Amino acid sequence: MIPSSSEVRIEVSTKCNYNCVICARDTLTRAKEIMPTERFKYYVNKIIKETDQYDTLTFSGFGEPLMDKDFIKKAEIAKRFGFDVLLLTNASLLSTKLFKQINEVGLESIRISFYGMNADSYKTVHNVNGDVFFERVRDTLTEICSMKRTTKIIFTYNVVPGANDRDVHDWIRYWEPIADLLEVWRPHNWVDGRDYRRVKPKKLDTCGRPFNGPLQVQVDGTVNICCFDYNGKLLLGDLKSQSLSEIFSSEAYRKIKECHLTGNFEGSGLICEKCDQRNHDKSDIMVYNSKFDINERVRMVSTIYNKLI
Repeated sequence: MIPSSSEVRIEVSTKCNYNCVICARDTLTRAKEIMPTERFKYYVNKIIKETDQYDTLTFSGFGEPLMDKDFIKKAEIAKRFGFDVLLLTNASLLSTKLFKQINEVGLESIRISFYGMNADSYKTVHNVNGDVFFERVRDTLTEICSMKRTTKIIFTYNVVPGANDRDVHDWIRYWEPIADLLEVWRPHNWVDGRDYRRVKPKKLDTCGRPFNGPLQVQVDGTVNICCFDYNGKLLLGDLKSQSLSEIFSSEAYRKIKECHLTGNFEGSGLICEKCDQRNHDKSDIMVYNSKFDINERVRMVSTIYNKLI
């Protein structure tokens, strides 16, 4: 059975122009590439022909979607197929001109990773030239927030101790009056790619993703179960040659689902066994949210806010 989510996430790029310290790009083994537009259209068409359960398409994944020069074309395709469309981006390639196009296409929201409130902290966390990027990106986003628009602007901030932790209150004060939603998190681990959160002894049987998580289509058309699985270790199948029914009746999916039903991962070889997303205590995950109750928010997906657990 296909997980009950109404969201499709499509990774149109594994290329990124940033090298953020919280991101595990240094251990990425998958190819760095852009999904061809015709292939994107093929996947979307194939999905909606098989099921009508999906109404939201999110451009996300382990790269920067705006590095795809055909991003607007792909967004237009998604809208023509009737999807609500969301975008996750570092906004470094976002101009006011491009935003006007995005707003005209009708994207519901843009979720922006902006992890600093001065050039030094921004440079340290995003691992780019802070003097070049910080003021330009900040000023562009400030102008965008002030525009008449239907596309919502959501800002996220990951707190890295010793790098940008002193900026949190200034960041909130600056963006809260002009943005639609602010979220401040402590970084996650990318399972085995980083070590920001302690994997605690008391664990949940499941993080909820095999049952309620979005459909994850990677840049090469393969499908995996989890957005934190950046190297595709929880691979379920391939949308190029398989239907969703075949993918979600595969042996790989049945194995993952069984482990998450029982909470027994010993000897399974699944990366889920030591993943911080299964921590029972989630009180240390979120620092601030401008609209949601934090205890509820940490049990939702980060895009359409449906409950995972």
